Amino acid sequence: MTASDLKLRFHADRDRLLAEAHARPSTPLAAPALATRIVSMSGEAGIESDRRHMAALCRKLAAPEPGEGARWCLLEAGAWSLRWERHTEASTWTVFRPGVQPDVENFGVTALDLLPRDWLAELPGEILVAAHAAIVAERPPHFPFAPDELVAARIGAGPIQVFSDFRAGPDSFTRFVMVAGEAGGAVVGRTLQQLFEVETYRLMALLTYPLALQNAAVLTKLEADIDSAAAQVVNENGVESDRSLVNTLAALAGQAERLAGQTNFRVAASRAYYGLVGARIASWNEQAVDGRPTLGEFMERRLAPAMRTCVSVAERQQGAIERIARTVQILNTRVEVASEIVNVNLLASMDRRSELQLRLQETVEGLSIVAVSYYALSLLKVGFDGLSEVAPWLNPTIATAIAVPVVLYVVWRFLRRVRKNVLSH
Repeated sequence: MTASDLKLRFHADRDRLLAEAHARPSTPLAAPALATRIVSMSGEAGIESDRRHMAALCRKLAAPEPGEGARWCLLEAGAWSLRWERHTEASTWTVFRPGVQPDVENFGVTALDLLPRDWLAELPGEILVAAHAAIVAERPPHFPFAPDELVAARIGAGPIQVFSDFRAGPDSFTRFVMVAGEAGGAVVGRTLQQLFEVETYRLMALLTYPLALQNAAVLTKLEADIDSAAAQVVNENGVESDRSLVNTLAALAGQAERLAGQTNFRVAASRAYYGLVGARIASWNEQAVDGRPTLGEFMERRLAPAMRTCVSVAERQQGAIERIARTVQILNTRVEVASEIVNVNLLASMDRRSELQLRLQETVEGLSIVAVSYYALSLLKVGFDGLSEVAPWLNPTIATAIAVPVVLYVVWRFLRRVRKNVLSH
């Protein structure tokens, strides 16, 4: 799957969930109330196991079960409700308990208290996000947060204020306090949903960070090997050495591609999730409360550097691949030039050999003229000897001597014509 395909899937998921949220009726959630969000990572193939787990709870409470292929389900259980939504690689389980006065000091009462313990313990996949939210009408005098880490923001110009430190509490759940003021139940519910989405997408975006740090160490060694190989390009140790160096660079390219394959999917996912976090927070038009950092400022200070690290590692991986490709191209060019020089020298050597063969051929041709002429004159000598028996006045030796230049000329012309006919074909 390419990065562009992954982004399209994330955007499709987002648009689908938004459309479903508008299509089904929303339950107003006015203060006081409790809510909890759990995100379980069951992978892209885990949708059926998540659906079956939701169906098991519905059967236990005699409620309608989600149908085959369903990607969301809303279970109303009287004092509480549970909404299951399936995303690309994870499921969100959001529990609401309206009308319950929160224990803001200790979060001793949560929205999960009424759910079956055994069902919660068997949630499919690994738990990535766990967050409690307490919705109160008025701002409490104390918060269960680290004073130096407190993040607070007013949502737009409305009465809703959000407080958190984004740290895990004693039960490993992140905690949020939402002061609703005079806001209506629909506004409170929508803001709570967006708050949970920010926390969900924040942690899902950070999934790439440990992998990026792990690959950064491997990438540092790989870049050192590439530098060493590139330095050898300066030295010209012959064609065989260059070919050996090309093989080394090919092995390094394989390592770089493997690293990129391990992280490209997660980096693309993190970029999509990070974009969703920014979009949710931007829609709030936050205002600072008591001079505390807003949620957007917290993300800029804590999440943005991690995302830049992930992107930096991905860019370094791509840069390593491109450096190897350029170095291999340089070496291939040098090998081709060296091969052309060898070919030129070989052609020159062949020319010299052809010239020597021609000279040898001419020498052999001259010897051939002498040899053929010798045999021709021998035959003439035999003929002249026979004629001298009937013509005593004919001296065979003198006649043969006179015929020598004539025979040599005739043989020379004959061999020249034969060579000319052969070369013309």
